[in-house]
Amino acid sequence: MVPIALTSRSTAERSRSLASDHVRQRALQRLYEKKAAVEELIWSLEQYQNTQQKHRAECVEINAAPRCS
Repeated sequence: MVPIALTSRSTAERSRSLASDHVRQRALQRLYEKKAAVEELIWSLEQYQNTQQKHRAECVEINAAPRCS
């Protein structure tokens, strides 16, 4: 059986890899935070819209003829 030669990465390569992983993780975390903020904003706007619709007055026909008693 022929032994498999494993190439070991240098300390500098490992350090760069870890740094790049950290940068990607931070970027992903920021995206999740932005997504949560957008979802909260959408929810708030929907709640505001629902509240405004509930408080609207009934429409009155402007061209209605005046009534005299």
